[in-house]
Amino acid sequence: MNHSPAALTVSTVFNQGNIKLQTDCFEIDFQVQGRENFTGISNTFALWICLPIAMSMNRDLHILGQVSPTALANAKKLIEIWFSWRPDLFHIINVTAEKVVEISYAHQEGELMLYSGGADSTYALITHYLQRGKKVAALTIHGMDYDAEDAVRFNALMDKTRPLRELAINEHYTITSNAAQVMDRYGIHGDCSHGFQLFGSLFLFEDRYRSGSIAADCTRQIEMLIAPWGTCSLTNPLFASSQFHINTLDLDLGRPEKLAALGENEMALSCVSFCKKREVRPENCGVCSKCSRSKAMFLAETGRIPDMFLDSSFSEDMLMDIDLSNRGERGSAMDLLSSAARNDRLSLFPKLSARLCAKPPRKSWLTRQRARWAKRIKKLNKG
Repeated sequence: MNHSPAALTVSTVFNQGNIKLQTDCFEIDFQVQGRENFTGISNTFALWICLPIAMSMNRDLHILGQVSPTALANAKKLIEIWFSWRPDLFHIINVTAEKVVEISYAHQEGELMLYSGGADSTYALITHYLQRGKKVAALTIHGMDYDAEDAVRFNALMDKTRPLRELAINEHYTITSNAAQVMDRYGIHGDCSHGFQLFGSLFLFEDRYRSGSIAADCTRQIEMLIAPWGTCSLTNPLFASSQFHINTLDLDLGRPEKLAALGENEMALSCVSFCKKREVRPENCGVCSKCSRSKAMFLAETGRIPDMFLDSSFSEDMLMDIDLSNRGERGSAMDLLSSAARNDRLSLFPKLSARLCAKPPRKSWLTRQRARWAKRIKKLNKG
């Protein structure tokens, strides 16, 4: 007789700015800078953090403490969505809490913005707050783009972005966490996990702010190309209680347009960081795939490349290493070519255009599809 595994029960320990989520198989730590007292908040944040792990383990999830009933209902929707997207990784599970209650907070005010120092969040910080003459509270997560153990480079990022942060941010919190590392151990990589970690971290501040905000990674049409993706217009609104919700900024603006706007602001160019080379961050190397794409986007949108890269050279051959089978990189390539076409600069990228327009070999595509469905059916049969 088959027995379902015991529910994954999550307890939370608050010790001033140090927070620990404990289960029978993992622990997730949060070290919060900028806040120490978490008395009175719900454990809804633990629901978002642990949900994908429980789904991947095919174990029901039970949160000790208080959890929002709205959030529990939304978690069930997220489970269905992620199961439909990734049945090879996620399972349908039940979610429960020790106390299901909506806490009413008396002193919520304004919003808390996620700020990474990247192109999307830098654009949002400048256009939504700095240029409008108002400041915003912001949260930066250490343990995603920068490994939790890499304090040297994360501190260098803080130094690089300080001029902009001092102008646009009135309260800045940072969280150092191993959540991404724990999720990765269970096969939940950054493309799926980042939304759960980002929004779970925002919910640690649900008693202080009415909402959290995140800069969109891409436009709605590119979302459809790169899905499934951990942060998108479909799932972001589901990370909500009746007291706290998520706003997604600039969903209809592409990355090239954002970069063009940053190119008009010397401070933004000196502060923004998007390089993929960990050993170079927070500087922008100019030769990695992300820097090369960014150079091309500057060219497509404005006709020039600003002086912000360690290596300022560019040729279209630098784009030939883009892995078009990777949905994220393919989405970026489509965004680039859309910008080039819109600005009558498509002739700058003939090789990339040819690669994107080439039809894949039919036999190879069918083989991949058959293998994918065989894997899904095998997973469903096991479940």
